[in-house]
Amino acid sequence: MTTQNKSNFLLLVALPLILTALCTSFASMKMLNGISNAVDRQEAQRSWQAVNSAFTSTNQQIAAIAADNARWDDAVEKTDGNVDQEWTNETWGVGSSDVNYDTAFVVSPTGKVLIGYQRGQIASIEPSSYYGGALRRLLSETPTDGSTFKVVHTLAWATDGLVAVAAAPITPTTESIRRGRRFSNRLILSRSIGDAELATMGRQYIINRLAVHPLNNPSPDAKYIYDSWGSPLATVSWLAQNPGDAARSTYVSLAIGSVIALMLVLLPISVVHAKTIKRLQSNERSAQDAAGRDVLSGLPNRLKLNETLRQHIESSKGQQVSLLLIDLDGFKVVNDAYDHETGDRLIRAVSAGLNVLMGGRAFLARLGGDEFAILISGENVRPQSEQIAVQVLAFLREPFDIAGRVAAIGGSIGISDSPAELIDPNELMRRADIAMYDAKTRGGNRYRHFSTALDTRRNENLEISAELRDHIKSSSIGVAYQPIVHAQSHQVISVEALARWPQKSHRIITPDRFISVAEEFGLIGELCKVLLRKACSDMKDTKNLQLCINVSPLQISDPRFVNDLLGILDKCSFPHNQLEIEITEGVLAKNPSRAKKVVRELQLAGIAVALDDFGAGYASIGYLREFRFNKVKLDRTLTQAIEKDVSIQKIVQGTVLVASGLAAAIVAEGVETAEQARLMYLAGCNQLQGYYFGKPESDLSKLLVGTAPHLVAQN
Repeated sequence: MTTQNKSNFLLLVALPLILTALCTSFASMKMLNGISNAVDRQEAQRSWQAVNSAFTSTNQQIAAIAADNARWDDAVEKTDGNVDQEWTNETWGVGSSDVNYDTAFVVSPTGKVLIGYQRGQIASIEPSSYYGGALRRLLSETPTDGSTFKVVHTLAWATDGLVAVAAAPITPTTESIRRGRRFSNRLILSRSIGDAELATMGRQYIINRLAVHPLNNPSPDAKYIYDSWGSPLATVSWLAQNPGDAARSTYVSLAIGSVIALMLVLLPISVVHAKTIKRLQSNERSAQDAAGRDVLSGLPNRLKLNETLRQHIESSKGQQVSLLLIDLDGFKVVNDAYDHETGDRLIRAVSAGLNVLMGGRAFLARLGGDEFAILISGENVRPQSEQIAVQVLAFLREPFDIAGRVAAIGGSIGISDSPAELIDPNELMRRADIAMYDAKTRGGNRYRHFSTALDTRRNENLEISAELRDHIKSSSIGVAYQPIVHAQSHQVISVEALARWPQKSHRIITPDRFISVAEEFGLIGELCKVLLRKACSDMKDTKNLQLCINVSPLQISDPRFVNDLLGILDKCSFPHNQLEIEITEGVLAKNPSRAKKVVRELQLAGIAVALDDFGAGYASIGYLREFRFNKVKLDRTLTQAIEKDVSIQKIVQGTVLVASGLAAAIVAEGVETAEQARLMYLAGCNQLQGYYFGKPESDLSKLLVGTAPHLVAQN
């Protein structure tokens, strides 16, 4: 190539190409700078939104936990009046060492602290000094009239830093407990947002070195955290990621080279930016999901169920909705017999099993404690709900192996189906709850569909429980006595005291009905105390007559049962050895360890213990040998069968022979004829009881003077 040609090439080709390349590189660099700066601005805005979302989510979580713990019948009963410190310690004391909250206070209407816990220990701090001015605002906005329920929550600057705190009125969910009473105690729960919590929030929301600082000389561009009333609490800082700078330093040499290189730079930036946005959206969804998820089981919680239930009903478009409420039978026994850790493991095992059993065909949630819910929707859901109920009951009946400990439980299931017209989600929940309680009162391990008859019966039970509570307070419960006689002489040697509905009432209620109501509404313990006090008073002058009292399985589970019983005897000056406590077979099967402890304590105190209804189903010879009862009462079915044929007589004789070898006395219940009395005596029974010797009599003197049929007066 000649010199002229070279010059022409430089002027006509090379120089324009070089200038074009330089201009293109300059334009590309300027475009890259603009994009990088825009990305940095978007990342800064994203980070600030993520910071706000992190603190808002934490605040909402503590509010949801406070709502679950405050709106609770047990919480009302254990804090209204004298605070049950054992219960609050097991509930909120233990809970304050968990990740959900670390501080809990119960505050009276006047602001007095009734009980407080911090990190699993009795709190040594005062809420007024700990939370500062935020406490006054929280309590002033929390309802105290008992008619409304509202949770007030905020972020606050406490003595040891930033906290999320919520206050809620302690109110019942059961209308009968609410009726005519005011509940003004408040529950305050809070969780510290320290370095560990900030690090966790940073990982969840992709925020590096997230930190909060007190309001000490903040910079002009500082970012503030506000409380629920708009007042600044602290400043927040984090390490900016500036993805635009990183991208610019990585791809700047390529941008200078050519337009193609610029496109190659823009493409990775776009991909990275898209992935970042997708990851942020995923984290935000994860945070929202965490607020609606139960920490222990990993299942959706009550809040998520309510949200899902409302969505199903509102968008059903003619489809049906069915709700199953599941309450575990015997869970409290396992929890009390072992420990809370074993109980938690059992909940996780049940949750995992139910999740596998559902297989994605239904919405499964844990409502708290030992309650679960299953929601299904579609056409003709009733057969589906029944099929699921049968499968769940079969699953729960199988014993669970929890770290080498066998836990035998069951389940009571209530089912509520939406009618053709849509109903309120709260009403659907209420109906399922009523059906579940009916299943439980029928012995558990079954399911029940809601019906209007159940609703009517439930309302009647509420009315009966309210009246029963008044009768217990006024000690107007009646007492009837049924004689137990010597099998040979027919002389009265003991009486069984039975509760009776007061005659002055406008209702006529059978014992089976009001006793089941007493057990359902937690009144059985107080009812038994009234019965025992009245019987001790009636029998204070009968030194040679034994008094027999039946106790409920719920009373055996009460850790205060023995102490309360001994306190009544001592106050009435009633001899311990004149009292006999009757325990049914069902207690032994459901809670053998607790029953053994109670039997031992009663016998050490001089009180005789009898096994009632032996032969009805549960009890075995092993139970008789293990518990060493003072008396065994044969179930009335054995007495009624002894007249039928010789083979049944031999069965009864064998049963009596085995029981008599392990107990001090054998009582035949349900004796209605002279022949039954004769045969049971010949079979080896020491004592007899039944209508043949008289129905329950409110006038004890008639039994003692022998005026009832077939009775022999005492000397």
